[in-house]
Amino acid sequence: MIEQTITIDQRTVKNVQKRLKGIERKAPNAISNALNRTISNLATNMGREVRAVYSVKASDIKSTLIKRIAKPNALNASIKSKGKVLGLDQFKVSPKTVQPLRKKPIKVAVKKGGLKPIPKAFVGNVSGIKVFERVSKERLPIRRLYGPSVPQMLKNVGVQGKLRDQANSKFRERLDHEINRLIERSKA
Repeated sequence: MIEQTITIDQRTVKNVQKRLKGIERKAPNAISNALNRTISNLATNMGREVRAVYSVKASDIKSTLIKRIAKPNALNASIKSKGKVLGLDQFKVSPKTVQPLRKKPIKVAVKKGGLKPIPKAFVGNVSGIKVFERVSKERLPIRRLYGPSVPQMLKNVGVQGKLRDQANSKFRERLDHEINRLIERSKA
């Protein structure tokens, strides 16, 4: 499990209240709206950044994300990714069909950049297409092969740094927008 949390301190609240002269009581609303837009944007960016490094579908990433939104009386928001390891069949596999007479090894690309052969692996149709390997020289038992989980992919150092920078930039941008919107509304 990995979690990204954005918490607002009292100094930020005071700065927003100074900018909202005459309507200071609206500061928590502006901050919570900015936090919620930032968390939504962060969820999108998580999918984008992981998919830039790994060969995984956006729906597999999105299904692991849990958002907790901010409210005016609780100025913190978070998004966490919680999930199990993904089967190799959820990454790029070649071939993606069962071929019993195949002599060449199956190729899989967990990370972007090319398919790599996996000796002794094969594609089987057991409740859907999955990648397996034999445990011994015998026909059975077999075991399913797995790749990393979405939280493990999000822990990648390059991905973490980019997400943190994007979240900080988006929060500042959204906070300015919310403050300007409230000021314009109060003038009308």
